Amino acid sequence: MESVLSPLRGKRVALVTNQSSFTPDWKSSRLHLHELVGLSCLYAPEHGLGGYADRGKGVADTTDPLTGLPVRSLYHGEKSQQAVFDDLDHLIFDIQDVGVRFYTYISTLRQVMETGIPVTVIDRPNPLGGRVVEGVVLRPEDESFVGPRGLPIRYGLTIGELAHWMNETYEMGCDLATIDLSAWWRDDLWWNKIVPWVMTSPAIAHQEGLFFYPGMCLLEATNLHEGRGTSAPFELLGAPFIDPNRLADEVRRLDLDGVVFTPISYTPHGGDLVHGLYGHITDVRTFMPVETAVRILSLIIRMYPKQVVVNKHFRALAGFDPAELEDPEKVVERMKDESADFAGATKRFYRYD
Repeated sequence: MESVLSPLRGKRVALVTNQSSFTPDWKSSRLHLHELVGLSCLYAPEHGLGGYADRGKGVADTTDPLTGLPVRSLYHGEKSQQAVFDDLDHLIFDIQDVGVRFYTYISTLRQVMETGIPVTVIDRPNPLGGRVVEGVVLRPEDESFVGPRGLPIRYGLTIGELAHWMNETYEMGCDLATIDLSAWWRDDLWWNKIVPWVMTSPAIAHQEGLFFYPGMCLLEATNLHEGRGTSAPFELLGAPFIDPNRLADEVRRLDLDGVVFTPISYTPHGGDLVHGLYGHITDVRTFMPVETAVRILSLIIRMYPKQVVVNKHFRALAGFDPAELEDPEKVVERMKDESADFAGATKRFYRYD
């Protein structure tokens, strides 16, 4: 890394980062890079530099207490993504993402690649691995800051590979360079790694929640609860009107791969008592979080047709109309077809075996 970035010393260089980025010896990435090249400022994505701002909340400009550098916000709420870039020569992007379409750090990556300034992406592992692709490919008409078009929910690319895919697919013409990983293989999951998971945002606190997130985040577009405000976001789901024992029995009959669900009642912080399910991954290799969420959500809608509400945000997250949940088999087949096509088309962007 030093040999690649050292020529930037003396130039006006900014780093896009947050608290999740560390060097292999556990030194803060922003402190290391500031010492290496002499950064001019930092840019922070959704949740802020410290990763504590709640989802969708605007992040204010501030000063980093670790480096003393000014921090410019890249997230002022979905409708206003504005920042100053015209006083810079180069941008470095170093954020640990989660390999999921609606995790907004990849929209922030796209945002900085559209500035016209040269960008270097420091690659990081896709914690969900580089083999499995899941979900419907998002259509242009459904695109938003929580959904770049052309991507399935779980896209199976590292952030560096994704940057090259975006640059070509969106015809951005970005002067793009990547610093590749020294040791990562497509079969690697974070589950296999000795290093602990560093919280990348308030609700992705540990790896179990990380692996449920690609599917259970869809519940955010419903009146069901997805576990936020508890110690196990995305591992829990529920609603006040659910009979947890009956639901657990019905879900068991779905014979889902790699996961089991037990009945539970819980009270989110500041919320009301809800009843539902607690998910337990039994085989991370066969567990398909998006398919699991589609089948369970479809089941709950059938069981509680008058109580479940699905809002217009669902299409932006899932990539298909909520009415299609009436036929989950058809949705699953569509997901498999579109994700297989995407996986085949993106192999030429692979930088790792």
